[in-house]
Amino acid sequence: MNKIQVLDRDGNELNMELIFSFVCKETGKNYVALYNNDSVFEKNSRFANIDILEMIQVKSRYIYVSTIPDEDWDTVKHCLQFNVFSKMN
Repeated sequence: MNKIQVLDRDGNELNMELIFSFVCKETGKNYVALYNNDSVFEKNSRFANIDILEMIQVKSRYIYVSTIPDEDWDTVKHCLQFNVFSKMN
């Protein structure tokens, strides 16, 4: 199976791997949880390098992403917590 490539709005490849995607009914948009392979924290950190970004386009095996606008973030965060994580067992 071909690996999904993550690209920014300008088509530049990001060193990230897809974890999962979800839809937020309140915003009507799709989002992805991505593992950032570029270390953000120290190697011994307990924090993961996970980003939540908005999907702006999907083409074949490419996902184009963008940052979530500030005005949408609280709604997306609530959706992620109550509609995604709360459903995981």
